[in-house]
Formats: sequence, structure tokens, C-alpha cells
Amino acid sequence: MPKIRIDIRECLFAEPPGGRPLHGDLYQPETAEPNGNPAVVLVYGGSWRSGERAQQKIYGLSLAKAGFVCLAAEHRFSTEAKWPAQLEDIATAVRWLRAHAAELNVDPTRIAISGNSSGGHVALMVAAVTASQQLSLDAEQCGEVSSEVSAVCAFYPPTKLHRLDDATNDDTVSTLLGADATPDDHARASPLSFAAEPWPPVLLLSGSDDARVPVEHTYELHEALKQAGNTVELHVFAGQGHAFDAAADLARVSAAIMVNFFQRYV
Repeated sequence: MPKIRIDIRECLFAEPPGGRPLHGDLYQPETAEPNGNPAVVLVYGGSWRSGERAQQKIYGLSLAKAGFVCLAAEHRFSTEAKWPAQLEDIATAVRWLRAHAAELNVDPTRIAISGNSSGGHVALMVAAVTASQQLSLDAEQCGEVSSEVSAVCAFYPPTKLHRLDDATNDDTVSTLLGADATPDDHARASPLSFAAEPWPPVLLLSGSDDARVPVEHTYELHEALKQAGNTVELHVFAGQGHAFDAAADLARVSAAIMVNFFQRYV
């Protein structure tokens, strides 16, 4: 098999007011499609307060081999800035990719998003912004460029934030939203709240034995999206826990599922 060259380089895509510069890893395939390649923004996990973009390397490489331009993007942590800073940062990454579509040979109408765990939550919320008239984001970094996405993939994502800290016995959500967050604040930051809207196609992957984010989060979102007539695909890995794709063999399977899904819908 001939090797496929993939160009990987760092970029600076945002400098939020009062925040640190945000960087991303660009994965650019060897083959350039005449009308622009499809693209995917990749979001790491880490309970919104840790993580690094290198976590997304296997997905960036796999998608780039399939002809996608990928941006594995940073966001501010919850210890640096409260929600919705994380949503704003990743939406800005989508806008940056669209604003630089010509130089990156990206088709600006074919940009998707994927994330793991808390990154999956953020990816779903970017899709919710695409779907819902109840959510809006100011375009501060890239003018009036849209943050719309044409498909979304989420691995073991929190889909409802209310009482999630009780289930995990920590302060992850209260750190993200603030200790004084109300049930309405939790609902506005939860993908499940917007599932009745017309979403772009959604791919969900979870482990059946997830002790960190119960698989019921995925089941409930899947059912709600399906009931609303949205295109949604679900893969549950039997006997697997949270972050099951840290195992190389399961990461390869997951990457193949993701590539197949995005090839059909992006």
C-alpha cells in the first residue's frame, strides 16, 4: 500500500478577549478536491477543564486519509472562563475554518464537527446552535462568518447537565456553569433541551458500561432526535466504559465508523 502524505501543522485561530491564544492542529490531505474538500472540527475531552488537541490525532489522521481537512481545536477551560466560553471558542474554530476555506481548499458548505466526552457535549451544542432559533452566538473573531455545521459526531457525551455532578460525585458542572447556576442555566447548556429542533445528521457512540457519563444520556438524545424526525445513528459498544476509544483497536473501529458517517452526510 502506498503511503498517503498528510500535512500536519499548528495554527492560531483565535485570541479571546481576556483569554489565552487558542491554537489548533491542521490535518491536510494530499488530495485536493476541485470544489474544496470537506472538513471537520475536532474537540478533545477532559471535563471541560483539561485535555489537549493531541487526543484527536487518530481521528485527524483517519479523516485526512479519507480526504477531509481537520482542525483539532483548543478551547478555554472551565477554570479559565465559564460557559458558554467553550461553545464560543469552538464555534469560532468553525468560523475560522470557513473564513480560510479558499487557502485551505475547504468547501465552506461541508464542515462537520466531532468531539469526545465534554468535547462531544460542546460539539453537540455547536450543532444545536445550527438547529435552534433559541441559541445565538456573536461573531467576534471572523466577522459574520457562520458557525453552522452540516453533521456532528459525539463520543460518550453529557447531554443533560442538571444533576450530572451528583451522578459523578464531583464539581465538574458547577465549575463549568458556576455554583449559582439554576436549573434553567443547566437546561440551556444541555443538547437534550434542543433535540426537538431540525438538527444536521448526528452520530452517537457510547460504551454500555460508562460509569462517568451514563449511557442513558446517549439513549435519551438518540430517541429525542429520532422522534423529531432527525437523522441520527447510534453505536453502543457492549461492555465498554467511558473513553473506550483510548484502546487502539476500538479507536480504529470508531474512526472507521466516523469516516463512513461523514462521507455519507458531509
